[in-house]
Amino acid sequence: MAKILLATAHESVKNGFVDVLALDGHSFEMCDTGESVKQALREGLSDLIIADVDLPGLDAFQLVESLQEICGVRPIPPLVMRSNQEGEQKFVWVEEGEAPEDIRALVRARLAAAEAGPKHARILVVDDDWSLRKSLQVRLEKEGYDIITAMDGEEGLQRLKEMPDLVLSDIDMPRLDGLGMLQRMRAEKEYKDIPVIMMTAHATGAEEAAEGLELGANDYVRKPFDWRELSARVQTQIRVREVAHLTAEKQRDLAIIELAGAAAHEINNPLAVIMARLELMLSDMDETTKQYQNLEQIDHLIHRIANVVKKMSQVRRYQVQNYCGGVNILDLDAASQDHR
Repeated sequence: MAKILLATAHESVKNGFVDVLALDGHSFEMCDTGESVKQALREGLSDLIIADVDLPGLDAFQLVESLQEICGVRPIPPLVMRSNQEGEQKFVWVEEGEAPEDIRALVRARLAAAEAGPKHARILVVDDDWSLRKSLQVRLEKEGYDIITAMDGEEGLQRLKEMPDLVLSDIDMPRLDGLGMLQRMRAEKEYKDIPVIMMTAHATGAEEAAEGLELGANDYVRKPFDWRELSARVQTQIRVREVAHLTAEKQRDLAIIELAGAAAHEINNPLAVIMARLELMLSDMDETTKQYQNLEQIDHLIHRIANVVKKMSQVRRYQVQNYCGGVNILDLDAASQDHR
């Protein structure tokens, strides 16, 4: 059972969600302003937030920023209610008029995804100094990050297969130094977008940092570094990567929606002609003949196709279902606008 923070100034909406979700045994914390939401998050983390898109003092975008700032590496999935907007796909929308069983299913899926997904970012620390490497591991793990380590650039490249969210690397190392590792990372398609923070020696920091930035590093810190500064830089790069992922997901969702709409439009025109011609043919035929019965079955199947095309034209969000062989396909019922 989950603890749900329900944020809305509309009493009827609040009561509606409670009536629906209480059936699954969830508990609730109520907020009616943006400031009360922030205060509730500081006092204790919920498992899910359902927030009104026009909550006073905290719109949907500010909500996500507040979750990142207050909750840190322990992400809380948000749902945004009462919106018919079509332009922004950054959030999971709860449409007006959604059926109670669909709301419960959506909440269950959101909670399950949060539980199954990574609880915090993974950081690869690369440094030949064992004591510094261990110190970074202990400190970053206390902040909730999942840490993997490597003693030089060669080992670092091997550990990239574990797909870290951030690389924190020294520059001066044996075998392959940090700049060499960075150069090879940026040449590989699967690693080129992983953010890298370089750790430079104080004496040569300016020159090394400049070279690192030219090769594609995202940031740098000088040794010996201030822990608060390093922590802030790590958090910044993790958030930038999260935003980049959201942007990529938005582009994917928009492409799928546009493709479904275009396909529906192209299919619908000839389909309408076929349906009209078939109706004329049936109207001129004897209903007792075998040919009429065959054409009537075809007419029934064509109307089923027309219903699928209609759903394709009404796709408004990206939602999939499992198909055979472990393949996911677009769930037209859940993704189409007329799904209630």
